[in-house]
Amino acid sequence: MNDAPLETIEEAITADVSLERAWSVLTGEEHVPRWLGCLHYKKMIGHVFYMQPDQKRREAGEIEGATHCEILALDEPYCFRFSWYLPGTPKTEVAIELKEVAPKKTQAKLKHSGWDQFQAQEIRQVWEMLKGGWKSAVLPNFRKTAETDA
Repeated sequence: MNDAPLETIEEAITADVSLERAWSVLTGEEHVPRWLGCLHYKKMIGHVFYMQPDQKRREAGEIEGATHCEILALDEPYCFRFSWYLPGTPKTEVAIELKEVAPKKTQAKLKHSGWDQFQAQEIRQVWEMLKGGWKSAVLPNFRKTAETDA
């Protein structure tokens, strides 16, 4: 079995919106719960919000079993950074950087780092699930939310 440290997860998507619209959706309190599927989000450095994978618990507003995320940076309009962790485990970090690539076209590049703090064989399944989820669900949800009513 490969025991090399897990690499940073990197994924990107381009939305047909301005940089300003992308930033509003990336960090706005009315948008983030829709595209990220989280609970108790507030646009404030130091605030902790929760990613609840269990749909019934999420709908009930329960945070038991949820991933904790602390907002680390809101560098308008270019970068949103937050930690991602379960209590009692090392914190990883998610950074989503925005870059205008053409008029009304903005790329969102996600980097989820900090996996070298774990034994690869113990966390690989979580890493693989997240890599797939960021690419196939979260970033497409971000693009769809940004492009709706844009």
